[in-house]
Amino acid sequence: MSKQRLVRKDFPWSSNLAYVVGLIATDGNLSSDKRHVSLTSCDLNLCKIFLGCLNKSNRPTLNPPSAISRKNCYRVQIGDVVFYNWLLKIGLTPNKSLSIEKIDIDYKYFPDFLRGNIDGDGSIIFYKDKYNTALNTNYVYDRLFVYFLSASKKYIMWIQKTIQTIINISGSIQNKRSGKNAMRYRPMYLLKFSTKEAKILLNYVYYKKNLPCLKRKYLIAKPFLDFQAQITL
Repeated sequence: MSKQRLVRKDFPWSSNLAYVVGLIATDGNLSSDKRHVSLTSCDLNLCKIFLGCLNKSNRPTLNPPSAISRKNCYRVQIGDVVFYNWLLKIGLTPNKSLSIEKIDIDYKYFPDFLRGNIDGDGSIIFYKDKYNTALNTNYVYDRLFVYFLSASKKYIMWIQKTIQTIINISGSIQNKRSGKNAMRYRPMYLLKFSTKEAKILLNYVYYKKNLPCLKRKYLIAKPFLDFQAQITL
């Protein structure tokens, strides 16, 4: 079956579209030509998921290691004026890393949007804390964290406030430096959810089977999901 282009004048929210918007809000870019939307990631699968959610057949291109990134990264770009303008309408902008404030999104699809943020610049981290085992071998604790990262403080505060409104957890915001050179320093903002709140958030984000997501991050979350979802990727 051939791929269908997104050609509507408006784009009704859906799970897939909300996930894509979350990716664009973190790892994406709106070009200055007012036509192209791109996504850059070191994970080729993320580019493929992005294209699949939009029913696009574009091929990702390889960006070799550079001064900015020491890893191979992949970039996918789509040209769609209507889609570009819709993204502007809901709150995305060119050079959005500093200017983004919030997204005009239907709360029904907010968990999908958050999952896109996690798969973009976010993280899910789990480890066994054995720091105090020298005192007692039973002092082993599970540590689970979910992070959202952005250069825009307003955006991170909006995410925090919206999560608190919907599922009544708040996490905490921390400043994080970006760039080793003092001349290139820019503030970054980290929204952090720890263990108990992280479990609540992950069950909110991975709320059913067969959702678009990065497998490696989902597998970290899976043991903490009440329904033990088997997501087909």
